Amino acid sequence: MRAATLAASLLMVCSLPALAQELPQFPKAGPPGALPEAGCDTALPNNGGWLLGRWVSPHSRWEFSRQGQGMVWVLDRKGSGDDGMGWSAGTRIDGTVTAVTGCSFTLGAGDGQFTMEGVLTEGGKVYGVASNAKGNTARFLLRRER
Repeated sequence: MRAATLAASLLMVCSLPALAQELPQFPKAGPPGALPEAGCDTALPNNGGWLLGRWVSPHSRWEFSRQGQGMVWVLDRKGSGDDGMGWSAGTRIDGTVTAVTGCSFTLGAGDGQFTMEGVLTEGGKVYGVASNAKGNTARFLLRRER
């Protein structure tokens, strides 16, 4: 009886990896990749009007506005997920738009503590890759707030 139970147990344990392969596999977010190719002539001057206003992404809300001769931004982080940037729920970061073209931008905050480059995609969303002073990176996909 013990031998039969042991044999059945071994058979079940051996079949678990095969069963696990049949479970649905969900895509994992990889590390931030390169930005998509800019869809405009980035050499032409632009006032950045397309970037002004509110944008949202999962767990964050962004607002871009004019201040004096330049543009500023504010990021309100709502989620508590560990994204590798060292942020906690309720983190608020603000900075300046250091460069803008007809479809791309560069952001900065805290004397190099936070930088981000972004590109406006054909679908009207912004794909961005941010980094902090420690070299940690995160990607963002922003859409207009409704």
